[in-house]
Amino acid sequence: MLLEKRFRELLEAAPDAIMQVDAEGRIILLNRVTEDMFGYTRDELLGQPVEVLIPQELRTLHAGHRTHYRQHPMTRTMGSSLALEGIRKDGSRFPVEISLSPSASEEGFRVTAIIRDISERRMAEERLRRVQEESNQRLAESNTRLELTNRELERANRLKSEFLASMSHELRTPLHTIIGFSELLAEELEGPLNEKQQRFIQHIHTDSLHLLELINDVLDISKIEADRLELRPEVFDFTALVAESLASVRSLAEAKSHILETALDVHTAVEADRLRIKQVLVNLLSNAVKFTPEGGRIRVEAHVQGLFIMVSVSDTGVGIPAEEHDSIFDKFHQVGATTKGVREGTGLGLAITRRLVEQHGGSIHVRSQPQQGSTFLFTLPLGSVGRKK
Repeated sequence: MLLEKRFRELLEAAPDAIMQVDAEGRIILLNRVTEDMFGYTRDELLGQPVEVLIPQELRTLHAGHRTHYRQHPMTRTMGSSLALEGIRKDGSRFPVEISLSPSASEEGFRVTAIIRDISERRMAEERLRRVQEESNQRLAESNTRLELTNRELERANRLKSEFLASMSHELRTPLHTIIGFSELLAEELEGPLNEKQQRFIQHIHTDSLHLLELINDVLDISKIEADRLELRPEVFDFTALVAESLASVRSLAEAKSHILETALDVHTAVEADRLRIKQVLVNLLSNAVKFTPEGGRIRVEAHVQGLFIMVSVSDTGVGIPAEEHDSIFDKFHQVGATTKGVREGTGLGLAITRRLVEQHGGSIHVRSQPQQGSTFLFTLPLGSVGRKK
């Protein structure tokens, strides 16, 4: 009797509904939570078929499941992946999770069922689902707005690039006229100029060339961003191109007493856009001259490695902080003043240089530390001609 009393106390203290049914599916044991959960009294449920606690449309099917379970008894949980429902005396339904345990005794086959009301869990899951749906909806709307904004920005950027390209082209025409007439005046074909007039003409010519260079940079970056820059590959001698590029900056380098050096080990023809590769070299050499104090050293090295030419332009200039190594290739970015103490150019030179190198299938990066000079390294594919050799 003491053992039975303890069993009854344990049964009544359980937080879930517990019942036991016999081989015919009749309820033979239940605890107080079962009464509270389903709204029946103990006397109303004892001896009743367990199907009384199952929605009407599922009772016939459940009887078949019960027969199958008796033939293949095992301890298992139901409802974790299935949507099971119980029905109360008042006809209201609620979601449940059920654990079944079979047993055999002198009285015959028995099944113990532990039933848990998971209404609060389902409501929490439903709230979470609604929150997720609302969040996904807001995210989708935000993505749509962002996509529209990006399209508008792309269109505005394209129109800006087209405008800059058009304006740059229009500005170059009168500039060429100014440059041409300043050169004619400097030749004194229409009569001699005094020293002051010669100095004025030289200023006009020099500043006009500088302005033309800036306009060409704007035109180039506009064409690149609008995907209108076309490369015109041709076969050429890379060593000769380096010599031409050095000649373009030699007067500027000599004015600052720089030493220009080369170490070229390229004995094959290159197939690329000759004009654009020269532009890359001149941009890098011009920067080296600008940012290297008087009496510095500028060196160009090149050698073939596999299917690429590896090119470096080094200087003994002011150097670049490590945190600026990536951003210097951005548009309009300028690290600091030149050795003249002022900023020069548009900040587009390295941005154009990187895009030209990448359009050829190469890459570019910098190695530098403040006051220890800089080395710009870029790769250039040899092209079909170089690969055949």
